[in-house]
Amino acid sequence: MALVLVVSAADDWSATAVADQLAARDVPYAWADPADFPQRLELSATFDTRWHTQLHTDGRTVELDEVTAVFYRRPNDFRIPAGMSGPEERFARSQARVGLGGILAALHARWVNHPSALADHEYKPRQLALAARVGLTVPRTLVTNRADDVRAFGKRVGELVVKPLADPIVNEAGTYTPVWTRRVAADELDDLAGVETTAHLFQAWVDKDFEVRLIAAGDRLMPVAIRASSQTARVDWRSDYDALSYEPIACPAPVAASVRRYMAAAGLAYGALDFVVDHAGVWHFLEMNAAGQWGWLADKTGIDVAGALADVLTGGSPWPNGSTW
Repeated sequence: MALVLVVSAADDWSATAVADQLAARDVPYAWADPADFPQRLELSATFDTRWHTQLHTDGRTVELDEVTAVFYRRPNDFRIPAGMSGPEERFARSQARVGLGGILAALHARWVNHPSALADHEYKPRQLALAARVGLTVPRTLVTNRADDVRAFGKRVGELVVKPLADPIVNEAGTYTPVWTRRVAADELDDLAGVETTAHLFQAWVDKDFEVRLIAAGDRLMPVAIRASSQTARVDWRSDYDALSYEPIACPAPVAASVRRYMAAAGLAYGALDFVVDHAGVWHFLEMNAAGQWGWLADKTGIDVAGALADVLTGGSPWPNGSTW
């Protein structure tokens, strides 16, 4: 019997929307939240030429041998039992990650997306190199911690923006501060104190007409134009959602072909790709989030992302490279 395994936080909206689609199609699925391991979720796996695995939770046993597809999206971390010392807890957490995580990663199934592909795709410099290789237009970019190189780069390419290379949230003393993309004023180039402390990503500013979040799910591409009415949102639309309007649009054929090559090369069945479109209509690739949000776009525009993901998980839509992991 075919079975779809959902591996996600119990309260994840996107995973719930996909699970609802599976239920509406009478496709059996099971849900595993890694936060339940090891206290509410138990694992038993035996290897004899291949893994035979059971998960036990809430009185139910899930036979992972029956899993044909996995929807893996932003799972919670393990909740290790209280009372351990710091070193003991770190040891237990690492054993859980490699044990349960390794068993799940070994499943031969259709993954959306496999955790190793997600981990590889966290590296933004790798994304830009891959995008250029498949034919997408990429703004000129500098990654450095040398102030002199930033100034020289600005002289070559013109106005710059600076953006985070990784998670754009700073968590300090329980306060979460977002780090948005911002334009670099000319006078800032005279004093770049702090650049030396870590890697920074500087990029040539593209004078945009609008931006696009393109949702790729299997062989379906769903681009949505995002237009901003405030100055802050025109630099980083995430900084001012109230200033945004949305419109599903067509994807130029060359861009669509490059996106499909990108997805195949990255081994991804789902992704949210961000572009800026300049006044000449050229699409400039910015980044790709392999677990990117789509719920608000579906709500605003009606694009059927949950249905497209359910198609991939049930074999109704192929991976871009036509294979499984």
